[in-house]
Order: sequence, then C-alpha cells, then structure tokens
Amino acid sequence: MKRTILNLVVLSTILGAGIVQAGGFDRTGQDTSIMLKEGSMVEITSVSVNPKITGTQAGATPGTGEVAPNYSFTNIGFRTNVSDNFAIAIIQDSPFGADVDYTLGTVGASWSGLKAKLESSATTLLTSYDMDNLTVYGGLKNQSLSASTTNPLIPSGVYGITSTADSSLGYVLGAAVENPEIAMRVALTYHSKINHDIAVSETIGAGAASASTLKTTTPESFNLDFQTGIAANTLLFGTIRQAKWTQMSLCPAVYKTYTGGKCLKEFSSNATSYTLGLGRKFSDHWSGAVTYGKESASNNNTPSALAPTNGYSKMGLGVTYTGEQATVTLGMQKVNNGDVTIASPVAASMTSNTTLVTAVKIGYKF
Repeated sequence: MKRTILNLVVLSTILGAGIVQAGGFDRTGQDTSIMLKEGSMVEITSVSVNPKITGTQAGATPGTGEVAPNYSFTNIGFRTNVSDNFAIAIIQDSPFGADVDYTLGTVGASWSGLKAKLESSATTLLTSYDMDNLTVYGGLKNQSLSASTTNPLIPSGVYGITSTADSSLGYVLGAAVENPEIAMRVALTYHSKINHDIAVSETIGAGAASASTLKTTTPESFNLDFQTGIAANTLLFGTIRQAKWTQMSLCPAVYKTYTGGKCLKEFSSNATSYTLGLGRKFSDHWSGAVTYGKESASNNNTPSALAPTNGYSKMGLGVTYTGEQATVTLGMQKVNNGDVTIASPVAASMTSNTTLVTAVKIGYKF
C-alpha cells in the first residue's frame, strides 16, 4: 500500500509547484522522494501549465490582455541500490522559472511589448545510507540560470536584457524516519542557495549594448514531507515548503541606473506553501488521491508587472495504476491565483485569475 500511494504523494508535490510564480519563481518544488524508494527504477514526469492571468486598467480598454504563456517541463529521476545500505540517484529538473508576455492576444497599448523570462535547469546527484527506519541522504546540484526581458515602460526608452546561462554548484541534505507498520514517513530536505554570475547584455533605447555581470542567488529551501496510514488502505500525506526568497534579486546595472536604483524583481519576505492530501488504495492496481494546498499572499512582496500573482489556493485529483513493473500516475489541479494590484509603472488590477495544471508520471522498475 505504501509504495502504491506514494506515487500520488510525489505527484501532489510537483503539481503544487507548477504555478505562475508561486512562492517567487518556484516550478518543480525540488522533489527528491525517488531517493527514498526501493530497488532500481526510472521515473519520467511531464507537467503542463495553462495559466489564465489577465488584468484591468483604470480608464483603459482592453486592459492587460493575457500575460502568462502556457508552459511545460519534464523531470527525470533514476535511482538504484549499490549495496544493502547505500543507494544513488540522479534527478534532472527545472526548479525555477518565470514567463510573462503582455503581447498575447488583445492588449492595451500601455502594456504592448512587455516580456520577461527566467529559465533554469538542474542536475542533482544524491546518495543515501539506510539504517533500518532512518535514512540520511545528500549530494551535489549543478544548476544553470538565464534571464531575458523587454520593458518599454521606462521613460528613457525600451529596455532589453539578454544573457547566457550560468552554471553553479549547490548541495542537498536530508533525513527521513519511517514506521512501515503504519505507513508513516517524515522527511526533511534542505536545498542550499546557489550563487550565479550571469553574463548579460543590456540595451536602452537606441544606445549601444552594455555588457555586465548580473549577480543573483536562487534561494535556500526546506521541504518537510510526511505521510501516515489513518485506516486500512488509506493514507494522509502533506508537504510544507519554505523558500527564502529574500536571498534573491534581479538588479541589472543599466536598469538600476535608468530607474533610480530599482530592480527588475526583488523580494522583501519569504514564502511558505502547504499541501495536504488523502490517498486511497482501491485494489491491487488502482489508487487515487485528492489534495488541497495554499500559499498565503504576502503584502511585503511589492507586486510588479513581472509578478502578476501573489499567493494561491489549489485543489487536485490524481489516480495511479500500478502494474508488475510499470506505474502510471495522472493528475490535474486547479489553482486560484492570488489577486494583485500593480501600482507602477502602469496601474492595473489582476483579479480572479486561475491556472490549470495537468501531469503524467511514468515509473519503471527493473
């Protein structure tokens, strides 16, 4: 029972993070649960995100138009035992990202041309040591990060930035305690912050491009994952994730000069998200789960055109088919994005916005 429903626990973690700028720029939630499974296996997870983010502008029609393009990502994980006590795992994911584009559909002239994108990719190598009901694990993460934007809303002219991806190292540490008799597990995982020096090229108006280095940091984070059996074939599970977004800012040199010291994006408070779910095994092959999650809006994070949501609530459904070697999990989640009122450079109200997240996870044991 435990291994069957655990597929839904993993899926809820991924769905919980696949939101437009939830908790800053979170995308995957940095899931490492494959490390705590048994035997040799590979897992492939494909997630599609369909945001509907629009805003109204006082005295202007039609407003902002849709500002968030659809996007998708694929995570790949592999783990195997190297001895009775030691195991290794490799995880490939895209932990952070953002994408806004105010040229989608019909858009008010004030917003036309505003775009921004943040992309990342990470490869994590983990090893674990199993001591009966206690497992400790850790390893290194190689992460790349790049950013680009076009911003016509500053007085000095259209601003643009492009970059090449910078790669830097971080690390992961974690521990899990289990009681198999009641399907209980509590795991705490720490992801270190990672410093990046991104080579960028900035332009303003018709001026020449200026090369510089954008120094930024992706935040350290803590994931607390838990599950416990509450009745025969029934599992209660959840995740608490905290990311220290105050460690991250995007402050290119030319942009600061022409905006009086402002940054493209910075955070004045951290974010904590919660997910709670109930899983049920219906037969030897089928199980299902429902999930609910929330991240409270933070009044300390100043909304901007590049961050058109703040906080969320979400409901999800998932179903898993478990065969002899293969496991297939399907899930869907509706996210109610938190309302935002943007004050500058153009005032707009972003309200009643939603995001639909769908995912499929395929696992194979060998």
